[in-house]
Amino acid sequence: MSISSQKINNKKNFVLINTLKKIFIILVALISCTPFLWIVMSAFKDRMDIMSPTLNLFFKPTLSNFKEAFGPSGNFSIYLRNSLIIGISNVLLCLITGVPTAYSFSRYYMLGAKHFYFYILTTRMCPGIAVALPLYIWFKNLNLLGTIPGVILAHTTFNLALVIYLMKSLFDAIPKEIDRAALVDGYSEWQVFTRVILPIARPAIASTAFLAFIYSWNEFLFAMLLGGRAARTLPSAFPGLVTALGTYWGQLCAVSTVIAIPVIIMAILLQRYLVQGLTLGAVKG
Repeated sequence: MSISSQKINNKKNFVLINTLKKIFIILVALISCTPFLWIVMSAFKDRMDIMSPTLNLFFKPTLSNFKEAFGPSGNFSIYLRNSLIIGISNVLLCLITGVPTAYSFSRYYMLGAKHFYFYILTTRMCPGIAVALPLYIWFKNLNLLGTIPGVILAHTTFNLALVIYLMKSLFDAIPKEIDRAALVDGYSEWQVFTRVILPIARPAIASTAFLAFIYSWNEFLFAMLLGGRAARTLPSAFPGLVTALGTYWGQLCAVSTVIAIPVIIMAILLQRYLVQGLTLGAVKG
């Protein structure tokens, strides 16, 4: 066999292996997305099609489930507003407080910094149910029960540790020589942080904000326990669709579909930053 024919065979084998890999990835993706696609389809079905004992892939779509859940007769439009307010406010508070804190842990020496940093991380390690009762009593004394600021504060308390942990890993990976060079150029320490380091950390900030939003958007326990009826979010409103008269499967699927939309939109808009931001700082020389 000549060298040229061997190269052609190797190229064919390489193309065949890549094709099989792509087919395998597509099949795994389809299997993984099947439950979500089934929920989306059920959101556009009427009750007869949903409860049908036969597999019904072809049906007449309807928006009645969305109208009943988010229309004037339903309260889920209010819960959607609460979820957006709480999720966005949680992200802003976590970034405003967490990013400078992570930079301080990475760049400055503080007495007992390691112990304090570990203490912050333990707030994320602790299971939520273990602190649910103390938070309830504390929020009751502060008149924060059943309020949106109370739920925002509870979410920020647990997501802040995640933001500090991820951002500190990134700042540790950025060479300190960049800071020193900027200081030599006449920048103040605050200008080094805002004008030099933050632009470099933009992908990590975007991915961290995305994770903080997801954790707040999907959180159930504290939204149910501390939010009450006035500050109820979409996940904590799900049990209201399971009644003694039956489960409103159509509305349940409609609300589930709406819950997924903001996350999908954010993932599409931030996809160029997610992989870079989550891997930056993971490998150190």
